[in-house]
Amino acid sequence: MTEQQKSIIKTLREQNFSYNAIAKAMGVTVATVKSYCQRAGLAGNRKEAFKSQSDTPLELPTFCRCCGKQLIQREKVKHRKFCSDACRVTWWNAHPELVKRRNPHTVKCLCCGKEFTYFGIKQHKFCTHECYIKHRYEGVTCDTETV
Repeated sequence: MTEQQKSIIKTLREQNFSYNAIAKAMGVTVATVKSYCQRAGLAGNRKEAFKSQSDTPLELPTFCRCCGKQLIQREKVKHRKFCSDACRVTWWNAHPELVKRRNPHTVKCLCCGKEFTYFGIKQHKFCTHECYIKHRYEGVTCDTETV
C-alpha cells in the first residue's frame, strides 16, 4: 500500500466512513482497509461518532483506480473511474483478467499447430505474428490437420 493510499484511508476514516465505503472508493479489499485502520489506531465505534455529528450525510469521494488521485464527479454524467485515458489504459493492461470477453473461438495455428483462443468475429489463422511471417514467407506449415 502506498503512502498516498494510507493518507486517503486515514482522512476518510477520520470523516467516519465505513471500511466497506473506503474499500469501494479506493478499489482495494475491505480486509486491507480494516487491517490498516486497526494497525494505525483508526478503528473505533462509528455509531457513537455518527450520534455526535449532524444528520447531513457525507458524500464519499472517489479516486482513480490507477494512480489514486481524487476524482471530481459531475451530475448527469457517467461515473468516472480513472483520471485520464493514460491511467485507464495502464490499469486495464495491468489487469487483463478482469476484461469481460465475448464469443471465444479456439483453433489450431496453421504454422505451429498450437491451439489458441481469439475473441471477436474476424477469423484468425495464426497464434502470433511470427507464425504468420514464417507461413507467408518461409512456407512453414503444421503437419497435423487444422480445425
